[in-house]
Amino acid sequence: MPSTTTRSNRTRRLLAAGGAALMLSACGTQFQDEAEAGTETEDVTLTYWAAWNMGEPQQEIFDRIAADYEESTGTSIEVRYLGREVTTNLINALGTGSGPDLFDAGSRNLADFHERGFLADMDPLLERELPDGAGTVADTLAPSVVDAASTDDGVALLPTYVTSNGIWFNSARFPDIAESPPQTWEQFTSLLAEQQSEGLVPIGADGSVSGYNVFWFYQSMMRTGGPGSLRGLAEDVAAWDAEHVLESAQMVETIVDAGYLQEGYMGSTFPAAQLAWANDEVSFMLNGSYMGGEVQDQMAEGFEASTFLFPMTPEGYPTVELTVSGLAVNADSENLEPATDFLAFAAQREYQELWATEAGFMSAHSEVPAPEPLQPLADAIQTAEVTTGSHDFAGAMHPTWWNDVLLPLSDQLFSGSITAEEFIAEGQEQTENYLRTQD
Repeated sequence: MPSTTTRSNRTRRLLAAGGAALMLSACGTQFQDEAEAGTETEDVTLTYWAAWNMGEPQQEIFDRIAADYEESTGTSIEVRYLGREVTTNLINALGTGSGPDLFDAGSRNLADFHERGFLADMDPLLERELPDGAGTVADTLAPSVVDAASTDDGVALLPTYVTSNGIWFNSARFPDIAESPPQTWEQFTSLLAEQQSEGLVPIGADGSVSGYNVFWFYQSMMRTGGPGSLRGLAEDVAAWDAEHVLESAQMVETIVDAGYLQEGYMGSTFPAAQLAWANDEVSFMLNGSYMGGEVQDQMAEGFEASTFLFPMTPEGYPTVELTVSGLAVNADSENLEPATDFLAFAAQREYQELWATEAGFMSAHSEVPAPEPLQPLADAIQTAEVTTGSHDFAGAMHPTWWNDVLLPLSDQLFSGSITAEEFIAEGQEQTENYLRTQD
């Protein structure tokens, strides 16, 4: 399972491994032979199944990398662009031994793919020298990104881009916030109250999207309880008794009861609230790092999107959401060496920066600047000591509980139809019923 705690010692050992490998190269020939094998791949054709569709920027990026690699090495790559249904296709194919050499994977499915035995060990990839002479693959990745790309057994993929979560605002409209964003929950709620007193609508939400509504409880939990605290609610009824759970629910209750959200927000249908935000009708949106790109073409003239991290709570956890996506190698591939060689080629800055400049993501490469609106999130990721994946992996690890218990209760809390205390009581009862069905 990807790391959701303080940065691991394993990562530090892996990042040091590149230097150790170079020191040991004089003691034998195996490392040299393997490196040479990576360049003699003219007769190999690799296969790759992609999560992208034709015409998407990601497809164009991969095609460019593949074409340059074939020109450089003679190795061609046969690609199937399967779109968002690729995971279902992969599970079927990899489980029957007919899967591709390379495939898209990420935090969303690493734990599942690892448990199924689909993922080749990519620890050796970190030691690979980049073809452009800029060091090793490990040199290009922050320790937090390496952790997020790893299972308990080691690195599982080459990270290409990362996503996160934050509070969006217009820095041209609110330059003071850009200069000094609220650092604490108290500062943030004071800002909301100030805006409300000035006749502004502080927060926008598409309340018909449960997965967005739960951001507020999820992020509150990551501050008060830290990584693992949200998914822990699905695993033990007693977890609901912790003080930080009630505190988190009360944080959501605060913004609802104070009327900081736009009128009729629970009936707002995606992407209505986002478009309202892009036209300065609301001040803030809590959403994923992808949101700016979704409404970029609809932003008001002079609009300058920016982000800041969810504010801290007293003695809370500086948790940063870090979800990685990238390229994995089939554990049963007969082309493990050329596939790994391709990943080292793709790890060069020339290609890693395309994920930022062409697709609008935060590149996994530590030296590639993020798109300007996302730079605050990117800076936090680079130095993060405490991380978790999307929704604390609760949805990925406990999908039935997530969809049938937490999301409906979160909607009720976010709508103001139940109190924080009722949220806890209902959560305990429904989780207990859910756990009985898992025996």
